[in-house]
Amino acid sequence: MSRSRSGPSTEAAQRLRLRRALLGVLANVFTASFAVGYYAAGIVAGAPLAHYLAALVILNAVFLALIASGRNLRFSDPSLTDFQVIAPLWPSIYIMYFLTVPQARMTFLLMALVGMLFATLAYGIRRLLGIASVIVFSYLLLLAALLQWAPERIDLRVEVVIVFAYAVVLLLIAFIGNQVAALRRVVKARNRELESAVAELRELATLDPLTRLPNRRSIMDHLLQEESRAERRTPEQNSLCLCLVDVDHFKRINDTYGHQVGDRALQQVADALVNVLRKGDFVGRYGGEEFLLILPESTREGARIAADRVRRHIEQSGMSALESAEHLTVSIGVAVHSPGDSVEKTLGRADAALYEAKGKGRNQVVLAGEEKG
Repeated sequence: MSRSRSGPSTEAAQRLRLRRALLGVLANVFTASFAVGYYAAGIVAGAPLAHYLAALVILNAVFLALIASGRNLRFSDPSLTDFQVIAPLWPSIYIMYFLTVPQARMTFLLMALVGMLFATLAYGIRRLLGIASVIVFSYLLLLAALLQWAPERIDLRVEVVIVFAYAVVLLLIAFIGNQVAALRRVVKARNRELESAVAELRELATLDPLTRLPNRRSIMDHLLQEESRAERRTPEQNSLCLCLVDVDHFKRINDTYGHQVGDRALQQVADALVNVLRKGDFVGRYGGEEFLLILPESTREGARIAADRVRRHIEQSGMSALESAEHLTVSIGVAVHSPGDSVEKTLGRADAALYEAKGKGRNQVVLAGEEKG
């Protein structure tokens, strides 16, 4: 187990919001192109078109600037969905008033549905019905204005049907969007469950369930990576060093006080090893009462000092195996990996040094010789 953590980031969410914002801008560009087409056909005058285009440019520029600068994160809805859906509606209502052909208004009503579709990505049924109400109410205000000041451009019999049909379409989008959102929530929940299950399986495959340290398989994978790095180092650079740590008299503790006490002893030693880790060091449970400490860049003397620091930390901490009077100590065998040797051979040398330490009375650190035998 090494000490390296990284915090969560909002960059991915911001990139997604920016992509959706650009899709909204694209929809507005299409709507603006239809307005320009109506101007070319003589259906709308130049001044209202200019006002409409200016309003669209300003609204989209503000929207993109808020997301690009990160200031959207200050709002309760960082996606600014209300702004994206409702704001472009008012320039459309404005230019629809000046269209001389009533049928041309349908283009803008259809494009308003695109905004409603965007809203289904973020909102539930209540908010969707609220947005639908705003769209219908805005169009009713337009019809009232036309009836008051330009009655020649409106046929109430047709408009009643249009408003009713448009409201029905908006309602259907709201309800279908809500169903899609519900399915999306179910999928998201299942994805979270799947991620949790995968993480649990990964832990089972790589962590020792008792000590929560990397297990032997994970240790060997890490060791092979460090071996590959060590082979690329020059003789002048620091070496890969291995420290095999064994809990002294563990069998006696286990037999005398029971497996629960023995398990607690292993957990205490594991916690102590993690606490004295330097940045870049790695420790795992090698098997039984043995732990392996991997020092990726060290010297013979540095490895000996590090191992003795571990030994003294456990000895001086006064750790005892729960209610027993046994104070925990460890014996450590240290080996320096030699270029050209296999990690198995280096582990064998560390194991031999460990048994020498235990033979000297335990609570010792022994550094394996450099001879290759």
